[in-house]
Amino acid sequence: MLEMRRVRLLVELERRGSLAAVGEALHLSASGVSAHVSRLEREIGTPLVAQVGRGLRLTEAGARLAEHGRRLLADMEQAEADLRELSGQVAGTLRLASFQSAALLLLPQVLANQESHAGLRIELVQAEPERAVPALLAGDFDLVVAEEYPGVQPWIPAETHRHELGHDPLSAVVAESLLEGRALSVEGGRIPWVMEARGSASREWAELTCRRMGFEPDVRYESDDLLVHLELIQRGLAAGMLPAIVAARARDDLRWLPTGAARTLLTLTRIGTERLPSLRLVRGELRSAFRALHSAVPVLD
Repeated sequence: MLEMRRVRLLVELERRGSLAAVGEALHLSASGVSAHVSRLEREIGTPLVAQVGRGLRLTEAGARLAEHGRRLLADMEQAEADLRELSGQVAGTLRLASFQSAALLLLPQVLANQESHAGLRIELVQAEPERAVPALLAGDFDLVVAEEYPGVQPWIPAETHRHELGHDPLSAVVAESLLEGRALSVEGGRIPWVMEARGSASREWAELTCRRMGFEPDVRYESDDLLVHLELIQRGLAAGMLPAIVAARARDDLRWLPTGAARTLLTLTRIGTERLPSLRLVRGELRSAFRALHSAVPVLD
C-alpha cells in the first residue's frame, strides 16, 4: 500500500514545481524530498518525475497519481472537519491571510477575541489575494480574506468555499484643492491619480470606471496600500478610488463621488474544511467586525 506522506510530496511537487520549494513548505531538505519521490517510484514501478531543463515535471503516471492524491488529501481534511464539527472544539492553529486594508481595519478585533478561545491560535500574514489564494490551495493558509470588484472577470477557484462578509461601496475621492471647483468627470484625465498595480482587480475596475466617466486617468502613483492612497488624496496630490471602510480614517474636507458600485469582501477556505469550528468562528467574527465598521462610517458626499 502506498504511503500517503509520499503521495502528498508528489502533489506538492506538482503545485510548487521544485524539490527545494516542496522542502521549504514541508520542512524537509530537497534531497530528502527527492529520496521520498524515488522510493515512491520504486513502489509504483514507473517514473513519476522527469527532468526538463533545470526543472522537473510530472510524467503521465505522476500526474495521475497526484490527481488521486489531491482527492485523498481533501477527503482526509473533510474527515477531520466532520469530527471537529461533531465535538464542537475550537482549537488548533488557524493560518489566515488577508489583504492590507482588511488586515488593518477588520483583523485587530478578531485577533483581540482570541483570549476568549484559549485553545485557538491565529497566525496572520498580510498577502494580496493573487498570492494568498494559490497558497490556500497548497495548504499554506486555512482562511483567506479576499475581495471581488464588479465587472471584473471572476477569478475564485472552484476548489474553494466562499463566504461573503458584505458589500463595500466604492467612490472616486479627491481634495477640493485639486479640483478647484471643477467637475471630476471633466478634469479627471488632467489630474494625477493613484491606483493599485496593473494586473490587480481593483486597478482594472478603477480604470474602467474612469473611462465610463469620460476620461483616461493619468496614473502617476501605484501602491497596494490604500492608506498611501488616502494620504496622497488628502494632501491634494492625486485623486483615487476608495472603499467606504477607509472613510473612517479620512478627513472631512474630501469630495466623495459615489460610483454606484461596491466591492465584495469575502473569505475563502478549501472545500471540505468550511465546517471546522475554528473557521466558522473566525468567519463569523470577521463578518461582525465588517458590519460594525460600516455602521461607524460617516455619510459620504
